Amino acid sequence: MKYEKFQYDRIFEILRNKIESGLIPKGTVLPSIADLCKEYKVSSKTIRRVVAMLSDAGLIETRERQLSVVIYDQANSVYDSVHNLQEPIIPIMTDILKTAEIVYYPFICYGISLCNKYDWDIPERIVQQLNPKNPKLFWKNSKLIWRFFIARCENELSLHIVDCLGFLGVEYRENNFCSRVAYQKTMMDFIQKSRITAPAGDAVKDFLAYIHFITISREDFQCYVPADSPFRLGIRGLDQRMKTAEERYSSVYLDILGLIAIGYYQPGDKLPSHDQLRKQYGVSVNTTTQAIQCLQKWGIVEATPGKGIFVSANIEALNDIYVDPKLIASHIRRYFDSLELLSLTAEGVAYHVAAHVSFEHIQTLIQRLNEVKNYGNLYQPAPVILLEFLTEHIPYEALRSIYTIILKNYRIGRKIPKLINRGKASVKHEIHCRCVEAANILIGGNQSAFAKQTAEIFRFTHQLTIEECKKLGYWQTVQDLYDGSQLWK
Repeated sequence: MKYEKFQYDRIFEILRNKIESGLIPKGTVLPSIADLCKEYKVSSKTIRRVVAMLSDAGLIETRERQLSVVIYDQANSVYDSVHNLQEPIIPIMTDILKTAEIVYYPFICYGISLCNKYDWDIPERIVQQLNPKNPKLFWKNSKLIWRFFIARCENELSLHIVDCLGFLGVEYRENNFCSRVAYQKTMMDFIQKSRITAPAGDAVKDFLAYIHFITISREDFQCYVPADSPFRLGIRGLDQRMKTAEERYSSVYLDILGLIAIGYYQPGDKLPSHDQLRKQYGVSVNTTTQAIQCLQKWGIVEATPGKGIFVSANIEALNDIYVDPKLIASHIRRYFDSLELLSLTAEGVAYHVAAHVSFEHIQTLIQRLNEVKNYGNLYQPAPVILLEFLTEHIPYEALRSIYTIILKNYRIGRKIPKLINRGKASVKHEIHCRCVEAANILIGGNQSAFAKQTAEIFRFTHQLTIEECKKLGYWQTVQDLYDGSQLWK
């Protein structure tokens, strides 16, 4: 994925969210091109592209030799959309709400734990601006508080997913003025206490439970959504919506590179045809052509017209290939985000999976783990098998879609040059043993212990990966590409 492309997409999303949330209200004059370049540490070319995108989206007005002005009116946007709203489809909404509970409760708790004294300025400002006399705008803006806590985790993937779940498009409707006053007071009390002393886990849990009690658990609390909302249509094409053309073709060549590295493809092996690659990766032939051309430049493959594409390098030769870290930084960032998302949510997911799998399913898991015991010399397949097991048996469709993306991203590890190696056999053996232990706990019927063991496995692999990427020099490159604090500051 091109470095510049990633940058202007990211900056556009940051500014768009600030404008649509009201943090940059209508009439605000945006900083100059030069000031935005300094703030985001990018070129003027990138900022000019961002400004053009904001203008095309109808968020700002640009004039020659003048600073851009925000023209988006948050208050009017609420009323303009009313006639397009419909009732959600209850089974789909229930599925998404359960998914959100499992995925975003841990992120909200983690985000709250990260807030220092001055970080609380942002949610406090949002709460102060809530107007109980304007219920539509009140509830719309209240969702920004929860989005802030998720953003505070500095995990861009989690923000993409929560936006794709459609919560920002949901309109709450109720006529109880007192409930809105109570909500605002509860939020302000929690923020002010948290600013003085970091809240304990039980305090956060009680706070979230009370908020749930005075909002969506009430009988008179109804919601309406746009006709094309996930609350009516379900989650569709979530993975493709979060990929650019550049990321699609780089993902193909990095995957092939990884498969060669782990020995799946040997020197002299014939690779799938362009048509087969197109079907395998769900991309166009033009995309696979770009990917193969990149591998040819590195001397990894040879493509002969009429004969096919063949592997021309061995595993040792791969170590001599230099891949510009910037070229794969976005993939590594997504990999890190996925590992964190997994480590934070695996316990809840595993607990729900444990309640729905059969004895036969668990036996199959154990059998697969036993089969790969001696095949993890280059990479560790056991966590992948455990993750596949979780994903396959998740009882909620939206959550299964999210974990399908996490599973794909988890495999990015084999695409990162030099991350996979023949060393650290004892660590790989330990990881495998932990996965087998988790499966044995599950077959013994202890769902809670299985969930905790599963979460610990993915937290362990998450930390190991970060340490290894720091040694390889990838970590700093990703930090230079991605200032996570911009997501919430």
